[in-house]
Amino acid sequence: MSVDIQGLSIALGGVPIVGDVDLHIADHSRVGLIGASGSGKSMIAKAMMGLLPSTATCAGSIRYEGEEIVGMGERELADLRGRYVSMIFQNPGSALNPVLTVMQQVMLPLALHFNLSAVQRKARAAAMLDKVGLDASFGSRFPHQLSGGQQQRVGIATALVGAPKLILADEPTTSLDSITQRQIVRLLVSLADESGASMLFITHDFSVLAHATDDCYVLDAGHIIESGSTRTLLDRPRTSQAQQLVHAARELTLHTGSGGAKASKQERGR
Repeated sequence: MSVDIQGLSIALGGVPIVGDVDLHIADHSRVGLIGASGSGKSMIAKAMMGLLPSTATCAGSIRYEGEEIVGMGERELADLRGRYVSMIFQNPGSALNPVLTVMQQVMLPLALHFNLSAVQRKARAAAMLDKVGLDASFGSRFPHQLSGGQQQRVGIATALVGAPKLILADEPTTSLDSITQRQIVRLLVSLADESGASMLFITHDFSVLAHATDDCYVLDAGHIIESGSTRTLLDRPRTSQAQQLVHAARELTLHTGSGGAKASKQERGR
């Protein structure tokens, strides 16, 4: 799914949060949005999902394959979410429903958006869990019985089970250790490429983007200050803000030598 954002501005309680943002995601592409905490990244993602808080105002344009969603009614937005656009959140422990089992969690989008029998929903959910590396024994567990990495795999399965055309990954590795981060990034990239979905990967860490995206935008205080290929921004950042983010990334354990590379088949089930 292609996405065109033009002149997007968001205010929260009358306070400007995002200003005049232009951003493009081509069909089947993986694009990064990077910025320090509080720069407005998550607000942009919430606007793209139609999930801004009631005190927020939004101006500008967000078009999915030419269809405007700014100002779209809640009924139409609810149909869009899960069926065409899905979001993976940074804190899976909070995002998952604590009273649903893993299987119930993954089946829920299918019940809401697709005309499938219970048997079909369960089979499709089980297949998706297998793709993210969780065997059948996990289906009866509850979120609190899982590790952080396992919770995020459930979150990914729930987001992707409906085969969305666009995946919004909002800092999905922030709460994980570096080894699990690498596994989750590779898993996300391989599943997005396998399904042909477009992906917006939001983070404050350039080293993560190097593994997940081909192009990216740098956000600072609600404004896009730099954009281009992820490799170019890593090698030759122009603005001081981007330079600081790159320097921080080089201090972390995820190395930047495979920017935009697709995960190997051997890594997909990890």
